[in-house]
Amino acid sequence: MHELACPSCNATSQYDLMDKLLMCPFCSVTFRISMETGKKEIYSDHYIVPNSCDQRQVKAIFTEWIKRLHHHAENVDKEYFITDINGFSIPFWIVSLEAHTMWKGLVKRQKSALDHGLGANYIMEEGQFRRNYRWAISARKNLCENWGMTHLHEPKERLEVDWDGFPLDSTFSRGRIDPSLGIKTSKSGDDELSAYDVREFFEFKYANGLPILTIQVSEEEALRRARNHVTNYHHTLAKLNVEILIDTRSELEIAGIQLIHLPFWHARYIYHPKSVLKHFHKAREKNVMLEGYAGGILKGEMSIVKKDKLLINAIVCGIATFGLFLLGAVWHNAFLLVGLFSLLVALLSGYMATVKSSSPSNRLNRTTFIKQGLKSDVGAAPE
Repeated sequence: MHELACPSCNATSQYDLMDKLLMCPFCSVTFRISMETGKKEIYSDHYIVPNSCDQRQVKAIFTEWIKRLHHHAENVDKEYFITDINGFSIPFWIVSLEAHTMWKGLVKRQKSALDHGLGANYIMEEGQFRRNYRWAISARKNLCENWGMTHLHEPKERLEVDWDGFPLDSTFSRGRIDPSLGIKTSKSGDDELSAYDVREFFEFKYANGLPILTIQVSEEEALRRARNHVTNYHHTLAKLNVEILIDTRSELEIAGIQLIHLPFWHARYIYHPKSVLKHFHKAREKNVMLEGYAGGILKGEMSIVKKDKLLINAIVCGIATFGLFLLGAVWHNAFLLVGLFSLLVALLSGYMATVKSSSPSNRLNRTTFIKQGLKSDVGAAPE
């Protein structure tokens, strides 16, 4: 830490010179400093999306989200317990860009061709598509310092995301349970404003109590990563159109880049069932991430996922098998056949839970994501 004077208000404070941009705690001015000359330069394109939530509201949104998923909503308050709630105002570089992609590939014919020569069952197709984005790149070095910050992009297409950036408008508009919370409207009162539309010039007061994290990634790195992410995304989209992708080319036009602090909330909870399920379910802490502008659920872990259900089914069927074999030995041989069937179900459930659930092909389904209170494998559409 080094003591520096603010170039705007001249007040001195402690700063970490490893940060790419520095924020004055007194006047909220953002500036950079040259390590070679010591010259300070004010950075003006710094904004913040005001935080509209507090811990009480986060708890209320979480409870409503669980009630929409639970088969007995009246038992939610008795079975679900929040263990921790934390909020952060995290810096993101928002890159405004337009991407134009041209692709060419082979598509399999609907009917087999009469000529059975090489390649006769495929035809050549080509196409193009164009999309605009406000692509968000985290300005923090460690993406895993807060839960859920990786893979926030949930495209409408069924594809596996392997990049950390996301389109701001579509991501921050999903998962809203209470439409009235934190959402501002235009002067006419009819149009809902996006998180980008309500941004303010950066001031600490707009965080409304959230810790404000510093900027550790430069503009140049953010632009490079945004180009890579969008190019990779469009390449993956192009592959959905053909069986064999031969060529793809993406042209990106950067319109501008801004630094925006976005509000996030992270809640941890534990599920303690009151039914007979408590004898088979091991309580584990789960995570939920919300955005602090409108209180939307961005990412959530379910208390019981498919693997848990399969394990419970294997245990129950295993116990039933023992009882059925016992009845078959002392009463009637027909119970042995039913017990054999129950044993097969128990073995199959155990196999699917321990082997298939951990296979690489099921990585996309390990975490159940929730959108607007309903179970969904995909998220909001890109803008």
